[in-house]
Amino acid sequence: MKHFIRLLILTILLSACKKNVFVADTNNSLLPEYSEVGRNVAGALINDTSWRCQLSTCFACVAWNFYINSSIPGDSTSFTFQGAYTSNSINFIFPSNYNVPTDFKVVVKGLKIENQDSLLKLNNRTFILDSANNYVSIAKSYQTPNNKGFGSFTITKVQKGGWHFGDGSPNNPKVYLFILSGRFNFNIRYDRNYLIKDGRYDMQVYLNTNFYVN
Repeated sequence: MKHFIRLLILTILLSACKKNVFVADTNNSLLPEYSEVGRNVAGALINDTSWRCQLSTCFACVAWNFYINSSIPGDSTSFTFQGAYTSNSINFIFPSNYNVPTDFKVVVKGLKIENQDSLLKLNNRTFILDSANNYVSIAKSYQTPNNKGFGSFTITKVQKGGWHFGDGSPNNPKVYLFILSGRFNFNIRYDRNYLIKDGRYDMQVYLNTNFYVN
């Protein structure tokens, strides 16, 4: 019982310190301004309709919508954004977000992130997506993307913050806060052509929470 209470308290504390902060862009109030402070928010225009990806919180839980997965045997790293259209900006009627593509997945071949400190080597890097080796996919919510588009994905700044949890033992490594900020522009063919432009993101990353190495 004591262990459960400690775990619940820790979860609540972690939920409290991880939240999204939306600050409107001066050129388009439906998009977040570009930032590098870990606001846990991303935004872009999809065919001139605003789209956002942001952290969701509830009592004693955190719903991440940004993930990094690095596959050492597979020789690749992926960056996933799970988002939604901003309802008051939709220029054409969608009956449901489940009926339209809202999630992006960027795959970079030959990029291996072996541990959390390896994230620092992504600082100030741009990956050109040629739709072959490196590509971006778009999919509906909770579906696996299988198309390949092209564009660019830039990680402008990677920052390492303080220790958050874990005691450093083999089964409980110390986990530090990392912040990844950058921009993206994509062009993807799905049921129609999707032009994603003015993309920006400012995300917190934690090992074995929304960043995995396998």
